[in-house]
Amino acid sequence: MNAATPIRAIDGEELRNELDRVIQIGDFATHFQPLVDLRTSTVFGYEALTRGPSDSPLHAPIALLEVAARFGRLVELERLLLRLIVQRFSEQGLPGRLFVNVSADTLVAVKGRLDILRRTLQQIALPPERIVVELTETRPILAPDDLHAAIEGLRGLGIVMALDDLGEGFSSLRRWSEMRPEYVKLDRHFVDGLHNDPIKQQFVRSVLSMAAMAGATVIAEGLEEESDLRVLQDLGVPIGQGYLLGKPTPTPRTSVRPDLSGTIGPRTGAMRREQAMREFYGKPTTAGQLASRGQTLSEQTTCAEVVALFSASPHLISVPVLDQQERPIGLLRAMDVLRHGSERYYLDLYGKKPCTALMDAKPMVFDYATTLRTMSEEMSSGHERILLDGFVVTREGYYYGTGRVSDLLRAISDLQVFSARYANPLTLLPGNVPIDTQIEALLEQRVPFVAVHWDLDNFKPFNDLYGYRAGDEIIQLTARILRSACDSEVDFVGHIGGDDFLSLFCSADWEERIQRVLIEFDSQVRGFFTEEDRDAGGFTTLNRQGERVFHPLTSLSAGAVKVSENSYEAPAQLARALSGAKKHAKRMDGSAYFVERRRPEQPINLSENADIRRGLATLCTAI
Repeated sequence: MNAATPIRAIDGEELRNELDRVIQIGDFATHFQPLVDLRTSTVFGYEALTRGPSDSPLHAPIALLEVAARFGRLVELERLLLRLIVQRFSEQGLPGRLFVNVSADTLVAVKGRLDILRRTLQQIALPPERIVVELTETRPILAPDDLHAAIEGLRGLGIVMALDDLGEGFSSLRRWSEMRPEYVKLDRHFVDGLHNDPIKQQFVRSVLSMAAMAGATVIAEGLEEESDLRVLQDLGVPIGQGYLLGKPTPTPRTSVRPDLSGTIGPRTGAMRREQAMREFYGKPTTAGQLASRGQTLSEQTTCAEVVALFSASPHLISVPVLDQQERPIGLLRAMDVLRHGSERYYLDLYGKKPCTALMDAKPMVFDYATTLRTMSEEMSSGHERILLDGFVVTREGYYYGTGRVSDLLRAISDLQVFSARYANPLTLLPGNVPIDTQIEALLEQRVPFVAVHWDLDNFKPFNDLYGYRAGDEIIQLTARILRSACDSEVDFVGHIGGDDFLSLFCSADWEERIQRVLIEFDSQVRGFFTEEDRDAGGFTTLNRQGERVFHPLTSLSAGAVKVSENSYEAPAQLARALSGAKKHAKRMDGSAYFVERRRPEQPINLSENADIRRGLATLCTAI
């Protein structure tokens, strides 16, 4: 019997004896595979992988665990492996998080040992927040209530959870919903070949959208091709794992491979996209951003001087004329000036007169803050000569600069491309990508704001009864009300998806704005119901069992979180708090809002590399 012998070809008693021998000698090889933050090009943590002795048929991890489960020794084996993993992680002083794979059987067994585990954690230097328990679902979960109790017990100690291999084995969206893990690991099937598979890409988008709402971080496993890496980055997957980023090894690197430094990092992938969006927000969106200082003339300039200027400058198209206070009073056009200047006796008669005689006293003038949309509407209704003239920009009435129509058209085109890529197609409000970017910008700038998660109540039964078209109209109504409640100069509203919206209020009267939204929504939504349903205060549908169920009229719930300086580090952390606030609001009758006023948990410093060499190996003894 050797390592190459298939398990199914070995006698059961021989396997039992081999398992006894392997456990007794404890000769296991522990490898660590890095997980890389695709946004910062740093090692986020390590997943521990254990193999049996190289000369044993139980060398492969799957064979080892399968045989242990067959003979009822899985929990015993996993406890032994966890002790070895922690010890070797400790010896190397590896940074970041430690991801360990644990079966449901072992987790359930932890439930009765939480006090021992708590005392053990108090004796070691490794913060429990750095330990991530991955629930593997290669075996069915037979006691879900006990498993849930064990998970909550571990969370009470500070240990966080990950759901492994989403989309494979017994894993399901239902398990995700029930478990609410801090991390969700995409099965390698959805990563391999991602770059040329639109269905896989849409699946990843859906997982990212759900993770954003649940406050979870997505990790992509099985990453082997740079082409797939680029797509993951463009989609916004934050963490990657796979042979491309680093193979499992007993002594792993503590930094990203140098040859990948140009492929991932702050200016690539998701961060590259976010940087591009920040650059987009810096692109022209108002008249002032399109303007540049150019040549101007005073009203005392003579007609002869103007003719000489345009004659000597063939590329000069127009020049603004300013009064003594530097306020624009007109525009001189090359065509008009040169035409009059070429007329016989014109300069003799008018050469010494002020240039105001040659100027157009009604040029196209915009205030600095005029939006591109307003500019395009006004210019499209003006005379064709405006396309050549350009426009004048003022600030508080004084000359600020001039702009070209070609720059305006280019900026409008950029806005259209941006909307097509990042706006919700139904409401045209910003989608999840710009929402996250806006939150990150506010967090980075340490600007206090209030985040509000809006959700329609009884929307699905309304959609089923009245039809998807009516449902779309209610969503569009909600978008209009939310947009009108925002101060466009300081506030932000986005469409998360479906019937979920997000507002970011920097306005001091944010609570009054929330109240106005709810009142306006209740007033307008009644028009979507029949008179009979309005009088009844609700409507009736049939459930799956064919029973009649009464639903109150569709209402709007809002969960609000006040964000102060240093209270949150990332959009995902804020999303978790918003989810809780929204749940409180939805428990109230009708349209209502709830404000989370408790202080958030202190952020975890993942860069901390505490001295964990002493006593760490005792961690899993309690498990």
